[in-house]
Amino acid sequence: MDGEQTLGTYLHGWMARQQTQVQPGTWDSYRGMVRRYLLPTLGDVALQSLDKREIERVLAQLFTGGGEQGRPLSKRSVVYTHTILHKALADAVRDGLLPANPSHGVLLPKIDHPTGGDAGARIATWDAEQLRTFLAATAEHRFATLFWLAAFTGLRRGELCGLRWCDLDLDGRILLLRRTLSITRRHVLLKEPKNSRVRSLALDARTCRVVERERRAQQERAAELGPLWHNGWDLVLTADSGRPLVPQTVSGAFRQVVADLPLPRIRFHDLRHTHATLMLEAGAPVKVVSERLGHTSYRLTMEVYAHVLPAMDGDAAIRFGEYVFGSGGQPAGDAA
Repeated sequence: MDGEQTLGTYLHGWMARQQTQVQPGTWDSYRGMVRRYLLPTLGDVALQSLDKREIERVLAQLFTGGGEQGRPLSKRSVVYTHTILHKALADAVRDGLLPANPSHGVLLPKIDHPTGGDAGARIATWDAEQLRTFLAATAEHRFATLFWLAAFTGLRRGELCGLRWCDLDLDGRILLLRRTLSITRRHVLLKEPKNSRVRSLALDARTCRVVERERRAQQERAAELGPLWHNGWDLVLTADSGRPLVPQTVSGAFRQVVADLPLPRIRFHDLRHTHATLMLEAGAPVKVVSERLGHTSYRLTMEVYAHVLPAMDGDAAIRFGEYVFGSGGQPAGDAA
């Protein structure tokens, strides 16, 4: 009987249905979270016996010691686990297996969003001099163009790996972000970018020259390899054979490079934060930076990079005074 089936049995069937409902990468993440966190803790509970208190107890247990080797699981992972469970149980309600969703309204740990005065402590970035040091040190690296584009566009790792030559207009200095590359256990995909929006990013002349050099180098590799060259998607950034890059390989190469340089340790993704922070410090409007990053709203950008805004406000006040009175000028009432 349906009432006697366990949550584990239900989740196995639900996961099978999800394969036709969500992207392969999303399904892989669902499967991992269900296998690691839901089946061991709630899998034997009868579906109709599941209640809010039991779910809260398990989520609290995961938060305090549900990670690898008994370490606390991150707040974000606990919330994501609940999100998957809530979605699965909502489908059980829709299918008439439950009268209501027992995961609705459970108490969750609060995620520490990078907002407020201590946001800068949660975002690791390089300043302009440190970025110049990195770019100079990696000028001959096999991923030199990728590193440069990450720093000068703020694109995500998958967005960079999915960039095609038809997305670039180097004469017009425009990059169109149309696709992102995703690699799962079964598929290599070019799919719509996050938020499913095509983004247009202006490029500076230096970046265009870097990309043009990459085009020439790629053409030389293709000519040298002949039939062994495989770049069916006409990607800008590829492995030596022309095949798509594995995004994790990019992050690993970045870590190795940074480990040998006299620079603060940051993640590859932090090049995106570095791009946004330096643009804001250079005086770019928040809305422009938000659109380059592909944020859903400029308010999100303001929250994430709130640590930059006080300095921007001070610079703006100085520029306003200089605009009104001229550099070094004094208000009439202050004259000696």
